[in-house]
Amino acid sequence: MKYCKTCKQLCFGEALPFDGCKHKLREIEDINEPVRLCVAGGTERAMLTGMLKDANIPYMEEPVYPQGVANEIVTGYDVKLSNISIVVPFSALPKAVELLGTIETLPHDLEPHMDEITARIERLKADREEAKSMSPAMRTTVKVLSALAFLALIALAVFGVDAITGWIKSLF
Repeated sequence: MKYCKTCKQLCFGEALPFDGCKHKLREIEDINEPVRLCVAGGTERAMLTGMLKDANIPYMEEPVYPQGVANEIVTGYDVKLSNISIVVPFSALPKAVELLGTIETLPHDLEPHMDEITARIERLKADREEAKSMSPAMRTTVKVLSALAFLALIALAVFGVDAITGWIKSLF
């Protein structure tokens, strides 16, 4: 499972978020990463946002196209009725998809991948707990030792290049 941070879209397999997306796909690293639940407009949007509010699931509404307000001015088309991307935190995605399943007119693209999503959420929660379990003194020690190891590698590279350069000069 890959993720486009700009589009906020999950990608499964080799599929791109949508045609024309040229953004770099990466793994989700944070449990609170914003993920697109769906694109909805009009009545479906109102129903879904109401259900998300009732379930205490945090969400954001983002225009699908950045020119949404300009579009309203030029065409007279109300932005409130146009398609809006509903974005929820990655940790709340399973519950939000369950609510989305009750609205039959909206696409259910994420339902087939719920096992993979749930497994990734559990893995991120375990990683977070493991990071919390490290004491501040231990964390500082690891940071200092990592910095020293990095400096030692740089010194080794510099001395190695110097030795090779000296050896090449001795040949001429």
